[in-house]
Amino acid sequence: IEHPEDDWKIWTVINPAVWMMPWFIVLMVQMWMIHTYALALPGYGFKDSVRVAEPVAMVAPAPEAKVAQVQ
Repeated sequence: IEHPEDDWKIWTVINPAVWMMPWFIVLMVQMWMIHTYALALPGYGFKDSVRVAEPVAMVAPAPEAKVAQVQ
């Protein structure tokens, strides 16, 4: 870099007023699409929080297995 004190002049060519807001809009749409998909997956999202209030299914314990004893 020959003249680092002139680095600010790049922003006269690359104007953030031109590209920054459209870029943020693209990021917002992408983020919205990803979150919409992720919250629609089973086990995620707010719709599955209702299942917390349901009672847990009880399963009968497995019968004990007879183990041969070695002496």
